Amino acid sequence: MPNLRLQSVSIKLGRDIVVHEVSAELAPGRLYIMVGPNGAGKTTLLKAMTSLISLQSGMISYNGLDLALQRPGVRAEHIAYLPQERSIAWDLSCVDVAALGAQHLEPELARQKAFAELQSLGLQEVADRGVFKLSGGQRARVLLARVMASPADVLLLDEPLIALDPAWQRQVLIRLKQRAEAGQTVILSLHDLHLAAQFADTVLLMDKGRLVKMDVPEKIFVPSLLSEVFNLKGELIAGEGQKTLRLESLPLL
Repeated sequence: MPNLRLQSVSIKLGRDIVVHEVSAELAPGRLYIMVGPNGAGKTTLLKAMTSLISLQSGMISYNGLDLALQRPGVRAEHIAYLPQERSIAWDLSCVDVAALGAQHLEPELARQKAFAELQSLGLQEVADRGVFKLSGGQRARVLLARVMASPADVLLLDEPLIALDPAWQRQVLIRLKQRAEAGQTVILSLHDLHLAAQFADTVLLMDKGRLVKMDVPEKIFVPSLLSEVFNLKGELIAGEGQKTLRLESLPLL
């Protein structure tokens, strides 16, 4: 049963409608990956799912309740969000930053939860170090640990692999896949189509503010859609538990 439902969602920024009539049902236990060209509406739609921006029309509901009518504190209990911007205002320790996601716990328990999430992301040795002293990739993992320390049952992550090296990109996706398998609803945006094809349970293909198609990777990464949306020639080859997306560019029009 879906716990997050989008019903004919349209969003206007300035004079432009940037998301057009998007409808989708998102259920626990699945890893949803949103893909599309720059300007497709992925970030805007993720922000709308947190009620950070208002809808022009339509409704986004959580467990049947209109999110826009819920108090921010109530929304935060159920939905955790990692924005694409990775800014940190103060030079707190890594564990203190991650513990901000566990404010539902007593301070010491929050720090324990934060340390466990940092450890799962390979940051246990820098847990007490100030975040300003870390590399960009390490800071990105600290902010991810903050989201994962949250008790929320919906995780929204906008390009969570930014600044991560290839090994940690895969490790983070494995961790998010495990969260989905444990019963959370995990929704993220990615530009890397190869990783989306390998890890997604369901892909949301966005283009020009519209949801072109929502389906399993095998039905999204097909020649017709790759050509139409990305101007790419390619195919998804699946076999023996592996998925490989082969791509090549088409001539620019």
